[in-house]
Amino acid sequence: MHRRRVSSKRDRIGHIIKVTVMVLEGLGVPRYSSEFSNRLYDDRVKIGLLVLRQHLDVSFRELCSILSSLKVWIGRVPHHSTLVKFSKRIDTELLDKVLWMIAHMLCGRDMTVAVDATGFSCSNASRHFVKRLKEIGGKTTYGNDARRGFSKASFAVDTDTKAILACDCIDSNHADVKRMTYLVDDLVDGGFSIGTVVADKGYDAEYVHVEIHERLNAEAFIPIRNIEKARLRHPEYGHPDSTEEG
Repeated sequence: MHRRRVSSKRDRIGHIIKVTVMVLEGLGVPRYSSEFSNRLYDDRVKIGLLVLRQHLDVSFRELCSILSSLKVWIGRVPHHSTLVKFSKRIDTELLDKVLWMIAHMLCGRDMTVAVDATGFSCSNASRHFVKRLKEIGGKTTYGNDARRGFSKASFAVDTDTKAILACDCIDSNHADVKRMTYLVDDLVDGGFSIGTVVADKGYDAEYVHVEIHERLNAEAFIPIRNIEKARLRHPEYGHPDSTEEG
């Protein structure tokens, strides 16, 4: 009886970095973004480390500590401040291309894509703190501005592989349906083969159906939000009071 070999944490970390570097090489990304670079650290490897940090869900400081303890193949481990500065100046369009290329490696054709959004509070304020702010209201300048805002992230995911195909983030509480166009833009730019798009009734709008059908050449499965308005647009829905003869 042969035991299945379970990859070690070091092997998994090395694999994630190698795959990311391979994708960046395929995209023709240069190893150094500036001719004045000190060339101590390869930009492709640094992007791989950013991907790894998201995978491990750790801070920059913790990531560098893990790499040092495991002595991963990248050689000299950069200081955490190097990764922080690099993450602030990296081109987001490049990250989109990396995301799309990895998704193409994982996903097939005629995918079923699920779309949804989630909100994030940008504040750790307690309920008591929020209540007190409402009570003092106009009595002081220390009002609602003391609380930070709200962010929303929308995702399009392949239901088979769970690979993220598109992501849209915004620092405000927009309705889910208003961000659908931006997800469709990313899916079109990514060149994905999509057969079906699934979403909840929060995405039920005529222009959403049109964009999915015409731009993605896919079928939309979205529950109807308002049946009466839907019948005006599509008489084939019929009427609940009507009965079939025969």
